[in-house]
Amino acid sequence: MANRSTQSWINFRPPAPAPAAASAPATSKNSFPRSGPRAALRQSAPLPPAAAGNQGYSNAERFNAIARQNQEGITRKLAQLQDVYGNASGSDEEEPQEKRAEILEAMLRNYKADDDDDGGEGKNVRRLLENATSANTLTCLICISTIKKNDAIWNCSNCCASLHLACIQKWAKDGIIRTSQHLSDEFFPEKDRFWGCPKCRFEFPLRDAPTRYYCYCGKTTDPKDDPWILPHSCGEFCGKTLKSGCAHKCVLVCHPGPCPPCPAQCRVKCFCGQQQKVVRCGGKSWCCGKTCQKAINCGKHQCQEPCHDGECPPCAKKVSTKCACGRETALQLCRIGDWHCQRVCGMKFDCGLHSCNKVCHSGDCGPCIFSLPRSCPCGKTKSVTDCSAEISPCGNTCEKPVCPLHFCQEPCHPGDCGPCTESMKKTCPCGAKTKPLPCSKVFTCDSKCKSQRNCGRHPCNKRCCAGTCPPCDQICSRVLNCRNHKCDSLCHAGPCYPCTQVVEVLCACGRTKVAVPCGKQRSTKPPKCNLACEIPPECHHPSRTPHSCHFGRCPPCTQICSILQSCGHHCQARCHSAVEVLVRSDKERPAGPWELKNSPDLEIHEYPCPPCEQLVRMPCLGGHDETPMKCCESRVVSCGRPCARKLECGNHVCQLPCHEVENPEDLEKFDSACDECSSLCTFKKPCGHPCVLACHRGDCPSCPETVRVKCHCGGMTLKFSCGKVARLTQAEKNDVFSCKVQCPALMSCDHPCTQLCHPADQPHSLPADCKKKCPLKCPCGRIREQHQCAKVLAGFKLVCDEECHAQAKSRKEVCAFSE
Repeated sequence: MANRSTQSWINFRPPAPAPAAASAPATSKNSFPRSGPRAALRQSAPLPPAAAGNQGYSNAERFNAIARQNQEGITRKLAQLQDVYGNASGSDEEEPQEKRAEILEAMLRNYKADDDDDGGEGKNVRRLLENATSANTLTCLICISTIKKNDAIWNCSNCCASLHLACIQKWAKDGIIRTSQHLSDEFFPEKDRFWGCPKCRFEFPLRDAPTRYYCYCGKTTDPKDDPWILPHSCGEFCGKTLKSGCAHKCVLVCHPGPCPPCPAQCRVKCFCGQQQKVVRCGGKSWCCGKTCQKAINCGKHQCQEPCHDGECPPCAKKVSTKCACGRETALQLCRIGDWHCQRVCGMKFDCGLHSCNKVCHSGDCGPCIFSLPRSCPCGKTKSVTDCSAEISPCGNTCEKPVCPLHFCQEPCHPGDCGPCTESMKKTCPCGAKTKPLPCSKVFTCDSKCKSQRNCGRHPCNKRCCAGTCPPCDQICSRVLNCRNHKCDSLCHAGPCYPCTQVVEVLCACGRTKVAVPCGKQRSTKPPKCNLACEIPPECHHPSRTPHSCHFGRCPPCTQICSILQSCGHHCQARCHSAVEVLVRSDKERPAGPWELKNSPDLEIHEYPCPPCEQLVRMPCLGGHDETPMKCCESRVVSCGRPCARKLECGNHVCQLPCHEVENPEDLEKFDSACDECSSLCTFKKPCGHPCVLACHRGDCPSCPETVRVKCHCGGMTLKFSCGKVARLTQAEKNDVFSCKVQCPALMSCDHPCTQLCHPADQPHSLPADCKKKCPLKCPCGRIREQHQCAKVLAGFKLVCDEECHAQAKSRKEVCAFSE
């Protein structure tokens, strides 16, 4: 930053002096004209009348006025320097996201990407178009500056890079001169002249040097800037031939970058031809995943690889086969066919002296190789002799070539002829020295070549160079235009190719990035990130209030504190565990007019939770009612209602106002703080008589009143104490209430009950128990006797005796006689 600021001040040119005014003070002859940045600041910001003099103004006011002047002058100067040396984006402001989205959708309205068929190419094209629709994304690699909307550009047909037209014209001119300077026009009038793209280094011929400004598709010359279409686009359909080789054309609106795959649909077969389906025209080749099953090169087996493109691999199965000579058997690949075992044949020829030296072969070994016509060592004569005899030299001159100029002058001899020994005058390759030497020896001098290599920077320094200096083998190492890297190519003439590295400019969180050429990252605004900020919170909350990614400090936490307080409630105030506190205000007075304003210093402080204001229901002293109160102000108070707890007597309730008790939950239990009971007993005894004692706990004592009770049979009235009667059990009452007299009730036999006086619910005696005497007569009535009633009821009867029968007979006779 210091070097850049210094350079900015050095290159600063003060504004032209204003025309002299009549009221301007004259310059003294001893004064010197002021110039430079500070003078420019003072000239551009004249003192206001408030600070021009000392009359009516304090020193503090004059100081503040001068400081304000300097601040305004510095701000204006920094704005000027920013226009000159800052971001080269000019007036191209980033368009709204909605507008860019509309432009992108208009370009892709006739194209639908299917990433399953084109391998993700559709996503790459969409990403490229999204970057192209945003401002300040296209950068010229030659000048490392942003391509504006109204700049004339050139688009590479190979890598689709966009460059300034003026920059690429100068680059092409330099490239053509650099490639043609090594070949003379006199000797090479038809030499090829070419220039390379700064990005992909694709070589273009001279006729393709850029001369006009075309749109991306190349149809329109000098396209106009339309706010509703992509910059440098004509707005028409692209119409370029697609790289897939089909007959369709690109259906996108004139666009930067390569054309996407063809979106047309067609029915094609897979690689192996077993299945077919409808796929994108740009992705006709597809794999079904099944086994290929095509016949392979051996002609015996089928391909077992998954469905694949191209020819099937050679057969990989192994079969047991014999070698050519038939001596060995081994497992060999089916595709090999005949194979050799690497054994020498060793079979004797017909001569019986020599053996076959061929390696594992089939068929006959043939005649002895020494019985065929053989030549002498020099090759001039041939003769047929016995295979056991050797061929002798012919005696002629050998005359075999020993070098390109001379022949061997020795008589015919076996073996090599040896090096050429003919003496001749030799000149070194550089032509500096001459010396007689044998023809077979190479003569080089020790002189170093001082010619420049093709780079024009380094000498050749090759010993005895023949004039064809080799290309420079050193690394260029010149600093590229990005100012970050050095050229790693071999040393060359002319300007270096631009830096091909791409730098990613990241957002604060690093998840959103934009790729820019190296050297452009300092002046590129970080991309806008719509993802959630992931900076860990400084407070006690597990996560921050959701907000987008950003630079600098996160906004203060606005969540509810929710810390568990001692009262048991969670704090409902806004988070206060990480509060930014101003430590040094920006209103502090600077040390001088030249000093910039101080930014405020903030510190993170943790504050305790405020008093709990959650409403709680507090019971009264006596536990009768609950009153809503703030937790911090909660206390137990009296509700003013009567206590209403049972007194110690257990019969009456406390009439005191609500007061403190030991167990407020129990509204009936007697408490020692309640009042004492002073009333009479109001309970009636079981007998119905009132209790005459004071109010007491438990049952009332036995009643002393006298009561009259009739006995069970009702024939006698008995007197008892009321309390005694109440204490008797039912069995005792049955006994006490009996008069001990025989029960007057009659039985079914019309005799009185044999039992003593008994309760009415107790059954009377049965007639079988009756002991009364009843008169009985015989049938004739002569005999009369007294018997017990129970015996009579049982069926006992008197029977006539003989006398009764005699009397009856006499009576019958009398009656008969009287008739």
